[in-house]
Amino acid sequence: MLNISFYAENGSASQSIRVGEEFYQWLAHSDFAQVGHSQLTTICLDGEEIQLPLIPLASTTRSMLIAFFNEMILKETAAMLADLERTISKEILEPRTYRIKKLLELLNCCKNSTFAYLQRE
Repeated sequence: MLNISFYAENGSASQSIRVGEEFYQWLAHSDFAQVGHSQLTTICLDGEEIQLPLIPLASTTRSMLIAFFNEMILKETAAMLADLERTISKEILEPRTYRIKKLLELLNCCKNSTFAYLQRE
């Protein structure tokens, strides 16, 4: 499992979303990888200042990520509905529902203005 983490400006709030290797690779080969660039940034976590490669969630970057996740959720939902019309096989639906759940988690973190940074680990 890998993490995609979101941090507040001062490091007081954070959220990590654990994703599987296959999902992470799928994201890495999508437009997600093209949005924002990591910068070594010092933040305070658990009372300790550390430097992490973070992507600042400035207005443009945040908007691009929100648009990306919205688009991917719609695509995955459409594909899942098409699968449902053909069959209700757990083996087919499980990967789709996993992607939709993770995309929704990522979208909600991007929409949360408390988070100022994103880290792709």
